[in-house]
Amino acid sequence: MKAYIDAICVAGKTFKYTEQGPIGLLTDKKALHIQARGGIYSEGPAADMEMGHRYLGIIMQFFGIPTFDGHFIEGHNQFPDKAMEIKEKGMEEAKNRARSF
Repeated sequence: MKAYIDAICVAGKTFKYTEQGPIGLLTDKKALHIQARGGIYSEGPAADMEMGHRYLGIIMQFFGIPTFDGHFIEGHNQFPDKAMEIKEKGMEEAKNRARSF
């Protein structure tokens, strides 16, 4: 993912340099980050360790994307007895979010 982000950070395509500094060129776009995580990182003691969504948020701001949100399917490894239920529910919610986004 990092290599992909690096590849699309292209001056003149996703941002441009100005006298005031770089500005994003994707001001008419929106992005939805969907991710499955085996543990719980959206809240609780592990929340401070979550860096992926925060990093993508910074990149989306850099690109000028005004609407950025995330949908996370979490806990399927942490709660193996509920893994199938967590994944099925999360996938359905992700599909609905993507349709309405």
